[in-house]
Parts: sequence; structure tokens; C-alpha cells
Amino acid sequence: MERNRKKAQKARFRVVIDTSVLIAGAISTKGYAFDLLKLLVKGDIINYASSRTFLEYKAKIQSKKVLKHLSVDEAMKYLEIMLSFSKKISIKKSFQRSKRIKELVKDEKDIPFLDVVYNAKAEFLITYDKKHLLKIRDKSRRFKLNSHEFYILTPKEFIKEFL
Repeated sequence: MERNRKKAQKARFRVVIDTSVLIAGAISTKGYAFDLLKLLVKGDIINYASSRTFLEYKAKIQSKKVLKHLSVDEAMKYLEIMLSFSKKISIKKSFQRSKRIKELVKDEKDIPFLDVVYNAKAEFLITYDKKHLLKIRDKSRRFKLNSHEFYILTPKEFIKEFL
């Protein structure tokens, strides 16, 4: 029984952090997005990413819009955090060609994040994307891809309810 208790204490949430959360956490050290990045660095959560989502992180963190708020060095520091503290996975099953998912999500740039959630069997997709990703969850804030069901939450919802 003691072993099970220790095992439960060591269990870390399997998450996929959307680019919107990375950008918000990088721009402001106040708020739930930054708190989430701190949890990642501390090892309290495990973020999963693929080659495509890493490219998305890189493109967005280096965009002119973000660089109005951060220096290039600061932006690169946050990109390095995502690269260093995320577990890279290969995508064996992709939803890029799924008409149903394309119609639901409406932004094909979001589908690689769903691919990662599915392939990593992550429990949470953490995002601020109200226009696309937060809209696809049900009343219990869950979404199902084939047989894999997971939460789609904002950083605030995740931290307040699960930590």
C-alpha cells in the first residue's frame, strides 16, 4: 500500500501545451500560463510535442507580433524551455486528413496538437484558443478522438482543478 501511495505521488500529468499558452507565459510572468511553464520546468507535468508542434512553437515565438513584447534572446529562452522540458514523440496516427476533425477545428494548424494528444495518450490539451480548440470540447470540457478521451482546458482551469 505504501508503494502505491508513493507511485501516485510521483505520477505526473501528461499534457500538450498549445502555442497560445507558451506565448502568454513568455510575454507575462504574471498569470496561469507562466505558472504552467514553471510546473513544466519543475517536472510536475510532462509536456508532449512532435516535430510539427515544435516548428509551430518556433514560428510563433519568433513572430513580429511576439517580438514586440520580448527580445529575441528572451523568446529563444522560452523556446529552449519547450525543447528541453518536453518529451518528443512520433506521430503514428494523424488526423490531418480527417474531414470531421477539419470541420470541427476549422484551423488546420491546430490539428498537429490533437495528433500529439492522441499519440501520447495525454490527459490534457492546455490552450487559450477560444476560436477553435476550446469550442470543440463538450460540457464536461472533454473531447474524444477515436477511443482516446481527454480534457481541453485553459491554464487556469487546469491549475485550479487538477493541482
